[in-house]
Order: sequence, then C-alpha cells, then structure tokens
Amino acid sequence: MELEGPRIMTFGPGVPGIPEPGWFGAKAAHLARMAAMGIPVPPGFSLNVSICEEYFRSGRGIPPDMPGLLHEGIRFLEEVTGCQFGSRRRPLLVSVRSGAATSMPGMMETVLNVGLSRETLRGFIIMTGNPRLAWNSYCRLIEQFGTVVQSHDAAPYHDAWENACRSADAEDIRDLDAMTLSGLADALERIYRVKTGDTFPADPQEQIIMATETVLASWNAPRAVAYRGVAPLSGMKGTAVTVQAMVFGNAGPRSGSGVLFTRDPSNGTPYPVIDFVYGGQGEDVVSGRATASFIPLSEAMSGSAEELDQIGRKLETVFHDMQDIEFTIQEGRLFILQARAGKRAPLAALRIAVDLCREGIITTDDAIMHLRDIDLDTVFENRIISPGNPLYTGIPASSGIASGQAVFSSEEAIRVSQDGPVILVRETASPDDMAGIIASVGILTREGSRTSHAAVVARHLGKACVIGCRDLMIDEDRSGCRIAGTWIVSGDVLSLDGTTGAVYTGEVDVRRESPEGLIAVVKEWQKGL
Repeated sequence: MELEGPRIMTFGPGVPGIPEPGWFGAKAAHLARMAAMGIPVPPGFSLNVSICEEYFRSGRGIPPDMPGLLHEGIRFLEEVTGCQFGSRRRPLLVSVRSGAATSMPGMMETVLNVGLSRETLRGFIIMTGNPRLAWNSYCRLIEQFGTVVQSHDAAPYHDAWENACRSADAEDIRDLDAMTLSGLADALERIYRVKTGDTFPADPQEQIIMATETVLASWNAPRAVAYRGVAPLSGMKGTAVTVQAMVFGNAGPRSGSGVLFTRDPSNGTPYPVIDFVYGGQGEDVVSGRATASFIPLSEAMSGSAEELDQIGRKLETVFHDMQDIEFTIQEGRLFILQARAGKRAPLAALRIAVDLCREGIITTDDAIMHLRDIDLDTVFENRIISPGNPLYTGIPASSGIASGQAVFSSEEAIRVSQDGPVILVRETASPDDMAGIIASVGILTREGSRTSHAAVVARHLGKACVIGCRDLMIDEDRSGCRIAGTWIVSGDVLSLDGTTGAVYTGEVDVRRESPEGLIAVVKEWQKGL
C-alpha cells in the first residue's frame, strides 16, 4: 500500500505548516494550528496514521523505521527545549498520546512522564528544584507502565498509593511529600517487578518505544472498537501517535490540570464549564480518578482563568464550534494540550447551533450541518413532576432523566439491560466501562468530574449522568451500595436527574417539554435551503 504524506511532522512556536488530520490525527492538526496562532502549546511531533496501519497489518510488529522516527522527533524537542532525553543533568520528559482523525475521548491510551528513571531523577530534581515533583512524576510513570503498558491489574498499584497516604496521614495523594513518595516508588517498583519478572525499564529509548506501541495497540482495544461502533465512526485507518514535551500540573500549589467547555455541554447555555484539579496531571481529570476542586479557577488563579477564557473564545471563532479544551497550569503558566469540538447532549447541540449563528460565528448553513444527525422532533427537555426529597444530590454531568435497575459492573449492565433499563453505579466511571455505559440509561458515580471522559461519552450518547455522590459507598462483594444511609442492591430501581444532580429511589413521573422556539428557528432556516 502506498503511504500517504510524510511519516513525521513537528509542531511548536515558529514551526510552519498545518498537517492533514487524516495523516496525523485531529489532535496534532489542532495543536499545530494553535501553535501557529501563538497559543501556548507544548512543542511536539506526530507519527503518521500509516504506522498504525502497518503495525496491525504485520501482526502487531513495530515498523522498521519507527525507532528512527522517534529519535528524529526527540532531536527536535531537544533543540527547542534545551533538554536532552535521558540526560542526567537536564532530562527531557515527554507524553505519548493517541490521535485519530476524529476525536475518540478516552478510548485510547496515554502515557505521561516518559524519560524519567532512577538515572535521570536526580537531574530532574536539580533542574526543577522540586524533589516532590520528581518523585510524584516517577511514581505516576511506574504505575502507568504497569497498568497501561503491561496491562496489570490496577488494584495493587492503587493500594500502594493508599497505603502511602495512610502512613503519612494524608487525605490525598497530592499531599504526599518527597520522602513518602520516594518510599512509594520503591513499593511500586517491587509490584512491577513481581508482575513482570523484570525491573522497571530505566532506558528512556526503551520507554518511548514501549509507550508508542501501547498507543498503537489501543486503536483496537475493546472500548475503542465499541465506541467506533456507536459513535458511529467509519473510514478511519488508525491512530497517529503524538509526542509532546511534558508540562507539570503536579508542580505545586500554583499548578494543576483541567478541562474547559466553552459552553455548557449538557444544556447549551453560553457559559463556560471548567473542572480543575489543583496539583494534578491531566489524566487525573479526564480519567475520572480525581474529583474537581470546588474552588473556582477564577478565584485562585484569576490571570490564568482570564487567559483561558480569551483562548476559548478565540478558538470558537477559528474552529466555528463549541470547544473542549484540555489545559495545564505549571507554576502559574498556562499551556493548552488539546482543543476539539465538544461532545454535547442533543438539546445542547440545538441551543449551541442557534447561539453560534446568532453571534455570527457560523452561518445558518453551518448550523444546519451541525444538527444534521439530530432529529429535531425528538429533542426534549425532561422535568420531574412532584419529585419529593431526593435521596442525595450530586453533581449533574449529563442532562436527562433516567430510571432503571441498579447494577454495579459493566458485565452486569450488559446482562440485565436485556430485560429493561439499568443505572450503572460505579466508584468512578472509566473508559474501561464503555460497554456498560452503552448498555445503561444512566450513570451514577462517587468520584469524577463533569469533564471526565466517561461524562463526555455519556453526554454524547444521551445518557443521564450524576457524579460526585460522596455519600455513595459501594460493596461489590454484596452487589450493593449505601447512599446517605439507604441500602441499595442489584435490581432496586434508582432514578437520576442529570440536570439537577438529584438521585431518587424508585421511578419518577416525568414531563417532556419541547424547545419549540429553538426548533422553529432551525426549521425556518431549513426552508431556505
């Protein structure tokens, strides 16, 4: 098969050219365009989708030129950052991420902090003056290599983190000091060695090849295949691999990672939705592992919040759509890691299309195209009639009202949904729960954020979702949970109001209201075609 386009492209400040999304993925294409606009984007490079095609065509063999391409891209990053990959004085660390031609949020793998090892750790500490950052990043890398690259059971790694928190009397992993994290790294290395029979790879070149192969292989992971089936997405040939210089949301109190939706993806109102985890890396937010802070970014870091808002408005005008923006703040400095058209509920899609047109950002023809996959006559806003007191009120993450039998695993959701609607109840909904999310009418979680990948997918699929139910305690052994003192077992009916965050026992009466005014506007536009 004849290859399309160059095998590698770079992006960053001063780098000309915007790559073709079909060759290098929408992520890299948007990053390159933003960098050319002067938006603060960490420099990086991307490998052509054709490499993924070759990988699977050869029976999962690494293409012969891939190590050389990675070396070429790393040389570019060394030049623009002044750091060196594997250096013991100024080590370069990178993220290795997926990037299909069309966004598939959370369905493929990411590996952060690649390049860190016992040999480069000291240099990173000297370079940053931040021992806690170095040990925290190293612990994260060991865990990701175990659970993502080697597909180990995550429980032993999570238990090690929790044990470290208990021994240090810390409420959160972000509260652990450098000494505790150093001991945690020893524990995580032992787990990795027991699981693999080998030591954690210290060679950065070996790390980046293993991480790249993991990203390529994740194109055909069950959750990615399931997502492409329901999205639906067809005609894509594979994933590109995007490598970027690391920025560190875990650097300290003036750092963190978050996600911005420039408009509310649940109901379409023209107000930004921001979830931010102070002291965390990007995967903390989008994976749902960490719950976003209740302290608004605008209060804690007003300068960064204002800059982020300006960038969001600018990107709406450039990309002609509501934006989903992943960002990191490192010691008060803002970096944009990704921007894409945000997934949204059908009602939100309708309101956003009309508002963007009225604001002059898109034309009426554009608005009609945005709504081409939505049957306007089926768009409703549901409201509960005389709901009474909810069992609990969490954080609304995807609008809609859903009632169904409580289930506590994806496998149970698939099985029980054959006989009727189900509500998937989880500690946190991860992308691994994709099949269960598809089978359910609603999702209820204890942890997570409104902008986690699971919540994004729930909105896109029209599922009600409530997160942050802090009084939810799941007992998987007994197939049940306790919510605010009430015991719920598999088969008990729960109802979720994804607009208010309310959780009820039993079914509720629902009134459907049509957004007639918005629908009338669009149908009038359609007459002019």
